[in-house]
Amino acid sequence: MNQIIINVDDFQTRAALLEDGRLTEFFIERSDEVKVTGNIYRGRVANVLPGMESAFLDIGLEKNAFLYVKDLREFEEMYLDGIENSDRPIEDLLNVGDEVVVQILKDPRGTKGARVTTHYTIPGKYLVLMPNNDYVAISQKIKNDKERKRLEELLKEIKPDNMGFIIRTAAEGKNELHFEREVEYLVKKWHDIERKISRSKPGDIIYRDNELVKTVLRDIFSSNIEELIIDNEKKYWEIIDYINAFSESSMKTKIKLYSENLPVFETYGVNSQLDKALKEVVWLECGGYLVIQRTEALVSIDVNTGKNTGRMNLEETVFETNIEAAKEIPRQLRLRNMSGIIIIDFIDMKHEDDKVKVTEILEEHLKKDRIKNNIIHFTDLGLIEMTRKRVGKPLSHYFQEECIHCNGTGKIKSKDSVINEVITEIKIFSEEKDISTIKLKISKELNGFFKGIYDEFIKTYLRSKGKFFKVEVDPLKDNYDYEILFEV
Repeated sequence: MNQIIINVDDFQTRAALLEDGRLTEFFIERSDEVKVTGNIYRGRVANVLPGMESAFLDIGLEKNAFLYVKDLREFEEMYLDGIENSDRPIEDLLNVGDEVVVQILKDPRGTKGARVTTHYTIPGKYLVLMPNNDYVAISQKIKNDKERKRLEELLKEIKPDNMGFIIRTAAEGKNELHFEREVEYLVKKWHDIERKISRSKPGDIIYRDNELVKTVLRDIFSSNIEELIIDNEKKYWEIIDYINAFSESSMKTKIKLYSENLPVFETYGVNSQLDKALKEVVWLECGGYLVIQRTEALVSIDVNTGKNTGRMNLEETVFETNIEAAKEIPRQLRLRNMSGIIIIDFIDMKHEDDKVKVTEILEEHLKKDRIKNNIIHFTDLGLIEMTRKRVGKPLSHYFQEECIHCNGTGKIKSKDSVINEVITEIKIFSEEKDISTIKLKISKELNGFFKGIYDEFIKTYLRSKGKFFKVEVDPLKDNYDYEILFEV
């Protein structure tokens, strides 16, 4: 069974995709972190770098955005002199002080600013509008040639002139009504954007991509999802309205409002699986294990036999471990949202047929990944080299931060993660009828982040349960240590 579990509270929205009870993908949107990928801004050229064929734009973010000349081609063809396939240098196209409307392709990362483009895309559930193009493209994941032709012809009949569309994977099997409704919606949205562009000034946000719940509905929720469970009534009705607008009415039966006292992520085992997903070592059912490590340049995954001593001989043991690893690695990449260059060190296999089988299994399970990925080859050293497109931040960004005591050589849970853990535990203990007071002993460091909004939230929550709440700073505790005590 495939399920989507959504938790909404005052500080964050989290969504988990479970496949047969196993956590496969995780999404999080915190109130103090603004998602910018997909947003459209009016920017001003701050610097033009001919040697890099690029320009830096001030779009109102902390770091200037990076615009590569090839991401400017659509802008050149539509708004400048109409020269197609031009190789004119960027200094002929842009000058310092010019204003350009851009869309963010990639979030800021480390010391790098956001990467932007003038090739705008406005995504829907079944289609992606390309307002600066005039052609129809189809997702490569739709394999059936007859279906591809049907979809292309159908859309060409109903699309407006001088506008292009990408037909998404979710469109497979859908009829004309779905497309007409979504084309009308996306074109209207683009016209709204154009009106905002006409009266915008540098630094203005002209368009924001959808917030997390709508993104999950648009990109994840489909016919192969049996249940979508959410613990917030307001968002529940927003989901129902969205389905009424874009999906078959039968999909509404899959939406369920969670109203139990135990936090929804505890009920469905999400939190415990998240903890495992933050560890370097991943144990396989056969007794083997993976070691997953991320560096600045690449992700390395090492496969080991571990406790798997085998039943027959060494080669069978190695093959069995590698096959299981080939199934688990794609899930870990999706769950941890690891990207860039990925090197997989499978246990050395003597037979070429075994290598081919392991590669086939890996490719088969990578097809489940919505993010574009590509296996390059099996190297002479027996390593598989592959790539996965960077989309969003890795899971570790939200739950870990560098440890001040080891200068970045190790990691501890982030303050946001620990505070969320504290709130979750207190909610669980608040259901105990014989407890009258919950006392939190906390380190000075954690208390600095905790006091104010978080402790007031807990006091209000426990007051509704008829219980009292006390906070005590313990000088013996350091970092983000805490302890929860009770009084009856």
